[in-house]
Amino acid sequence: MKLHLLTCLFAIATLQAVAQIGLPPASQNAKGGQTVKGKANGYSAEQLDQKARETLDRKNQAAERNTSKSPQTRIPTKGESAKSPRQRPTNLGEHPKLVVGITVDQMRMDYLYRYWDNFGDGGFKRLIQQGLVCGDHHFGYAPTYTGPGHASIYTGTTPRLHGVIANDWYDRNAGASVYCAYDPNVETVGLKNAGARDGKMSSHRMKSSTLGDEMKIATGMNAKVIAVSIKDRGATLPGGHLADGAYWFYGKDKGHFITSSKYTDELPSWVKKFNKRGHAERHLNAGWRIKRTEKDFVQEWPDNNPFEQPFEGGANATFPYDLKSLSEANGGYDILKSTPHGNTLVIDLAVEALAGESLGVDAITDLLAISLSSTDYVGHQFGTNAWETMEIYVHLDRLLKQLFNQLDSKVGNGNWMCWLTADHGAATPPSLARSVGMPVDYWKPGNMIEDVKADLKSEYGDEQWILSYSNDQFFFNRPLMRERGIDLDEAQRRIQLLCQQYEGVSMVITGRDLTSGNTAGDPIVEKIRNGWSANTSGDVIVVIQPGWIKYGLAGTTHGSPFPYDTHVPCIFYGWHVPKGITYERTYIQDIAPTVAALIHSPMPNACTGKPIQAVLKQ
Repeated sequence: MKLHLLTCLFAIATLQAVAQIGLPPASQNAKGGQTVKGKANGYSAEQLDQKARETLDRKNQAAERNTSKSPQTRIPTKGESAKSPRQRPTNLGEHPKLVVGITVDQMRMDYLYRYWDNFGDGGFKRLIQQGLVCGDHHFGYAPTYTGPGHASIYTGTTPRLHGVIANDWYDRNAGASVYCAYDPNVETVGLKNAGARDGKMSSHRMKSSTLGDEMKIATGMNAKVIAVSIKDRGATLPGGHLADGAYWFYGKDKGHFITSSKYTDELPSWVKKFNKRGHAERHLNAGWRIKRTEKDFVQEWPDNNPFEQPFEGGANATFPYDLKSLSEANGGYDILKSTPHGNTLVIDLAVEALAGESLGVDAITDLLAISLSSTDYVGHQFGTNAWETMEIYVHLDRLLKQLFNQLDSKVGNGNWMCWLTADHGAATPPSLARSVGMPVDYWKPGNMIEDVKADLKSEYGDEQWILSYSNDQFFFNRPLMRERGIDLDEAQRRIQLLCQQYEGVSMVITGRDLTSGNTAGDPIVEKIRNGWSANTSGDVIVVIQPGWIKYGLAGTTHGSPFPYDTHVPCIFYGWHVPKGITYERTYIQDIAPTVAALIHSPMPNACTGKPIQAVLKQ
């Protein structure tokens, strides 16, 4: 009884002391849930914090020593980020159902800025606002053409290793120019004439594997790889060597999709049905008209300006276009390639492939490669600042929305991922830029080629020392030079000094410079090196001044190592892709290893790119 009375008296005294110094009861926090600074149990706040940190450190050390148990989540100490987002446990066995690669031919990065206010919510903006944007994405090589661009995206390397050094190039062994996709050993499928050149295409000139090739090998050939494009090289190169199907557009008098015997001996039923629906005829009859008015194109140059190229047979380059009446002079259904209808045909075929090939229906990841070529045709014809160029991108925005909706419906939102990029950019037409005072012009080799031939003859004798001038590269007759004991390096250096004197030339680089690693830290020379193959490229490379092009006075082209040709969009979206933007420099060869890491698949066998860390953060 006395003990109980003493205990009660002690408790009352303690409560009075607490009330006097203003501490809350043990079960109650201070105002706002914060700890009151002061002493407790004889310890200062600093001492209490120290003891708490020591206790947590002991727990963490014990957890790390306990190897008999599965790894435990480390308890953050005070001062560490205790509010960081919870990460998913690592699961290297998980995969998306479908990967979609989208290449927009000739799309410059700045088109996203320029046309932003004209885009809807479900296309480009869905990718950008819900995906990961690489804002400083470039081609790390030159020349920047369609063939090398598509090959580099899917192989994760540059022309130096995958071997597709241009669209066309001089082949030393053949002694003639060759096309990057032409394959004389296959036949055309989808036309009555199996020997027609239009279908004799494959990826046989590409010397490395692709993302899709590795996906198939890693799954016992069970992953499906399908590629669709207007251009044959836009389908065969992304499809790789093991594609289940690659389809491209044959215009002329048919207006349907074909393939080659590399992939199948007969068009699958779903492609036949698509071809029979008369899509091309319907688009031709629809023409190319716009609902926007002149004030909607305030950022573009006026319609029907001298920097645009009209269709053959057309009086001028202005809306509306009667495609039916213009078709005869422009290759029949081929005219659709240079309009938004070309992209519509490709997207519609891609959607048909989802069901036709049963893509994304099981646990094995499939790949659908889509290349949208009509943006390139329009860019070449009308340039970078035309109403037609803006119109095709705004139309493409609507097509992307339709594609994404179909993917959500057929594969399931969250079950697929995609990337969108371009195979190269384009130069502002020099005629346009020059009209407002820019120091640019058109490159014409003029007498340079003949002067080079004459100089070598005067020095080494009257022989054919130059076999070809292709893609601004001189191809020397190496066997003859070896036979005559001529020093190849000395001959290269001689021509380098000669060509450097011509107007419009920025720099001249020799094969010796590139093989010896003599790039002197120059980013332009390094791009040339990455696009150059010792066995297949030329001996002396001419780089023209920035902003100059070798083209007609209307429209534009590409191919240089400068930002207008190398800076392109790169956006990742979907399955396990975080939201945000990075301005860390990334390269086109980084796309394949990034996707491979994300979906847990092998990298292509010649891959030199690096996974983009911002995409892989969870």
